[in-house]
Amino acid sequence: MPSPVGHLLGGAAVYLAASRKEDRSRFTLGAVLFGSILPDFDFVPGLFVGKLSDYHHGISHSLTFAVLFGAWFFVVAKCVHKDIAGKAAVLAGLGYVSHVILDFVGVHEGTRGVPIFWPLSDHKFGLNLRVLGYFYYSDHGLWSVIRWNNVTVLLRELFVIGTPVLLLFRRERRAAQQSKHTSEAKRQTATKIMGACNE
Repeated sequence: MPSPVGHLLGGAAVYLAASRKEDRSRFTLGAVLFGSILPDFDFVPGLFVGKLSDYHHGISHSLTFAVLFGAWFFVVAKCVHKDIAGKAAVLAGLGYVSHVILDFVGVHEGTRGVPIFWPLSDHKFGLNLRVLGYFYYSDHGLWSVIRWNNVTVLLRELFVIGTPVLLLFRRERRAAQQSKHTSEAKRQTATKIMGACNE
């Protein structure tokens, strides 16, 4: 299963790929990134029973919860940013979906997948595409993630998920520069035409 860093990169990829420049805001970005890590907060009940894995990768890792999160966020966004509430809620829901999908394709031996189709099925599904590593944690607490194996997993995630993020960001910058050059060329052409008309 991916690390929180991998999930945040997945959320960033969703934000860059699924939003138009005019629809973007810090509010929406925050919502997408929050959605991309929210399913893993299902470890919190495990803190109270002394076993982090008891509730981890449960029903919060389903497409149903992604829809519920998007709907909840729409209500919140309507109170804060009414003009972008719908688009922000859809993107937040997609950020949540990115987490579920990454966990679905990041299953390894000894892990059971995620209940992606809950409540239609309680069965845990998953694929091992062998492109992501296994981010280790244990029931001994949050400090259990600090280990050498996890460093190699993080580097792998930076390459596999971070590369599309960089490519999307680069495409955006090129499009912005191209738009700027086009606008400048149009302005110069309009100035020349106006000058010719005035002569």
